[in-house]
Amino acid sequence: MAVVTLEPLLSHKVFRWASGVSALVALAMLGLGVAVWLGQPTLLGSHQATGYVFMVTTLIAALSSLSYGRQARKKGLVMHGFSVFGLAVVQFAIGELHWRPPHIILGILVCIAAVALFTLSLRRPPSVVTAATAPRPHAD
Repeated sequence: MAVVTLEPLLSHKVFRWASGVSALVALAMLGLGVAVWLGQPTLLGSHQATGYVFMVTTLIAALSSLSYGRQARKKGLVMHGFSVFGLAVVQFAIGELHWRPPHIILGILVCIAAVALFTLSLRRPPSVVTAATAPRPHAD
């Protein structure tokens, strides 16, 4: 049985890059948040600016997951992409309202979700079995 692995689609490459940048930004934002929590209030502006960047990168990752998810027929991937974006928006709102404990807890969860989305983007593109090379049943 011949299995042909498809080349990564452009939407898959964009999704991989967007989710990777989003995960890196989430980790940087987590580090800045921990520094602010440990007593470095001068980094609060950097933490807030990183929040804006994170929302933009998660939006790009969500939209590219929609395109790639449709082509690869992976509905769960699309839902995960948009859930990370939705969590980023809620996280940003909670931060603007200065609700510190929920902001910290949700921030950790958002970081985990962003890294998980990136690991999902690293999976191989779907494989197909070609009809011309598929094994034929033997007649005895």
